[in-house]
Amino acid sequence: MSYFSNRCPHCEKGRIFRGIVRMNPACTECGVRFERESGYFIGAMIASYFLGVFLALPTLLAAVFAYEFPMSQALVFASIQLLVLQPFLFRTSRILWIRIEAALTRSIHR
Repeated sequence: MSYFSNRCPHCEKGRIFRGIVRMNPACTECGVRFERESGYFIGAMIASYFLGVFLALPTLLAAVFAYEFPMSQALVFASIQLLVLQPFLFRTSRILWIRIEAALTRSIHR
């Protein structure tokens, strides 16, 4: 089981996403709901932020220190990188959040 696979964390058969950023409301195989309540994915937003910083920081540092770009240009490069990576960050952070919640639920019910 990969934490970043697009499969349901409960049955490992149904898909979480049906498009690039469009989620299934529930697993097509076992019926488990992916979004529990309003605001469920706020934690995923925080994970997306940290993933974005982790991915953009090396670009920013390389542009400033290795290539000696001004900070304003380096920020533009890092911003463009984040815009391009946004669908990946969105999907990855939501899948990670769903899987963390499923793992915690399984460990509590043992």
